[in-house]
Amino acid sequence: MNPKNRAEINLNNLVHNIRSIQQKVSPSKVIPVVKADAYGHGAVPVTKHLVREGFEMFAVAQFQEAMELRESGITQPILIFGRLFPDEIPEAIRAGIRISVFGKEDIRWIMTAKQNLPAFVHVNIDTGMGRIGLLRDQEPDFFDDLVSSDKCVWEGLYSHFSTSDEKDKTYSDLQLSRFRKILTEIRGLKRAPYIIHMANSGAVLDIPGSYFDAVRPGIMLYGHYPSSETSCPIALRQVMTLKTFVAHVRKMPAGHPISYGRRWITEKPTRIAVLPIGYADGIRRDLTNKGEVLIRGKRYPMVGTVTMDHIMVNIGDAPVNPGDEVIIWGESSKDAIQVLEVAHKIGTIPYELTCGVSGRVRRVYVEDQ
Repeated sequence: MNPKNRAEINLNNLVHNIRSIQQKVSPSKVIPVVKADAYGHGAVPVTKHLVREGFEMFAVAQFQEAMELRESGITQPILIFGRLFPDEIPEAIRAGIRISVFGKEDIRWIMTAKQNLPAFVHVNIDTGMGRIGLLRDQEPDFFDDLVSSDKCVWEGLYSHFSTSDEKDKTYSDLQLSRFRKILTEIRGLKRAPYIIHMANSGAVLDIPGSYFDAVRPGIMLYGHYPSSETSCPIALRQVMTLKTFVAHVRKMPAGHPISYGRRWITEKPTRIAVLPIGYADGIRRDLTNKGEVLIRGKRYPMVGTVTMDHIMVNIGDAPVNPGDEVIIWGESSKDAIQVLEVAHKIGTIPYELTCGVSGRVRRVYVEDQ
């Protein structure tokens, strides 16, 4: 780990984003999604900070993510989106983890778990995502089994949008209508959930009819719109600024190839800054000859193939020196590189970039004074 390579996590910006979300969706509550190590921002410190801000429930994808939060001292309810298997369920119940159920098999596993405590469950309904979730027409008596279970406390019901970040909301509206139909069906049951939730980041921005009791923002928390097709009613602030430094400045003659594969060749004499960060740190190789960086508030192009441990930047005759700070994405006093902008250059999404910042990059947590 190079100590000068760091991802600065601005906790004030995190709070700004979640408070802005909270204001927009009120009176619905906010369930912060902190899966995938809080989208690369550090799940434990991010969650602890949001606990101090008064947030009462969190969501992750996997059992080990939930247990990491528990072992760090976080006692608030944690919902796991992914499936738990029989060997994980007893420990999850003891830890008070909220378990997602997708069909009668999950209920059977909970019923046979050797654990005297009840399991708090959230039912995931597949309204058209086609990934996971209860397929209502295939298990018409599912809710009867759930309601009759003496080991399941039915706390929540939820679904997940697949196209809420697209401009055309036709399919999202169809999913929402399917979910509302399920809500109508369960009204006559002798037991019912008391936390209904569906809205992800795209829906928080554009589908207020999906707010229900709670919303589940993910990428928004960290300062990024899920795509360029959503509206921008909330002014988000980037939470992560990815930084490195200039390790070398090299004077290169005209006609000299730079990096593997000779994918960029100098057209004239120029100066090349070498930065000690590469794809092992999370700088996508697709940024070869496409990316930009900020040095002293000015943009410079990445040139040559992104390598495992280094990237090269064409600085021309600019006054750049070894030791100068470099911003890969994030804020400087003079300019900013948005993660969404970087994502568009290589045909991906902000989620993949922030989640891809590896453990070689030190996380540093800052609060503006």
